[in-house]
Amino acid sequence: MKFPKYLSFQSKFKTIAMVVLSTLLLVACDEKPIDPPQEEPNDNVELTFKFNSFLSAPFISTAGDTITVSKLKFLMSGFILEKTTGEFITIADAYGFLSLTEKIDSFTIKNVPKGDYKSIRFFVGIDSIVNHANPQQWPLNHPMNPSVNDMHWGWSGGYIFNVVEGYYKNKGFDKAYSFHVALDKNKRRYSFVTNYTLIKNGKFTFNVDAQKYFSNTINYSLKTDGDFSHSGDPDPVMDKFMQNIGGVLEFTSFK
Repeated sequence: MKFPKYLSFQSKFKTIAMVVLSTLLLVACDEKPIDPPQEEPNDNVELTFKFNSFLSAPFISTAGDTITVSKLKFLMSGFILEKTTGEFITIADAYGFLSLTEKIDSFTIKNVPKGDYKSIRFFVGIDSIVNHANPQQWPLNHPMNPSVNDMHWGWSGGYIFNVVEGYYKNKGFDKAYSFHVALDKNKRRYSFVTNYTLIKNGKFTFNVDAQKYFSNTINYSLKTDGDFSHSGDPDPVMDKFMQNIGGVLEFTSFK
């Protein structure tokens, strides 16, 4: 850039600065604005399962036994949601642990697709592959970790699915009973038909009616049918006890 001789140094400097500034402004005007990064839409929600139980007082079964419950625990898996279209959505790697007499009465599963549904089903128990896999694979706070649930039989290579323990009156004295539901054959599915829509996190609420273990399909007597079974094979006591297990969980609400 050539300047006339009569221009001072300051004038030359101002002229150069103005040219540079004008050039920068032109370049800036030609640049397209950069859009802020867009967040990916979240099509999944969380689903909480809450279980209410009424275990504070003794009850009398239809067989005439006066019964109290001191321990009631569950392992749950295999959550399947049925859409109104008839499509079944399986929630992978979802598990729940309950210990109702210790006030552990709820759990949450994640990555549940949004949508309109008409039923929910799950198992009390776990599938055979997971049941006989190494229990140390689970993180320390995972519901399947034995240090969390205390429901793994190391000697048998499997989990207990349902623990029911307590006392009953026998000839005026308290006598202990204990049922540990285990083995692949004793996994049980619960299905509940209800319409619900998932557009945000939701919650299912259930009642746990422990009296149904003894007064449901059959009248189970702790005195005559047996007060102890840890799921042998064969095991006629557990086979009879299992006849009542289907009515223990009752759906109450979704919100």
